[in-house]
Amino acid sequence: MRQKTLQSTSAPEADTVTDRLVIASRYSECLRRLSRTAERVRHADLATVLMEVARCIDRMRDDIAVNDDGTEVLRRAARLIGTVERLVDREAKTSFLH
Repeated sequence: MRQKTLQSTSAPEADTVTDRLVIASRYSECLRRLSRTAERVRHADLATVLMEVARCIDRMRDDIAVNDDGTEVLRRAARLIGTVERLVDREAKTSFLH
């Protein structure tokens, strides 16, 4: 059914859907990378949660792409990624110096 929804959209909407699919995929990859980095700097709990969020984005990818609420999901994921990147980078630098 989702395939029919994706195929029945007009050209500009199809571009938006494709863009959201690509962004969701990239955010999922980024969250997985951050999860591995968090694991290395001894934040196992954060690593586990980040992996769960990445899996949720993967499972919800089609819904994120076709729903207007998907924009908000992607926006919040972007903020999460930025915050975690700063935290993990700071921790990695601190652990490298000590």
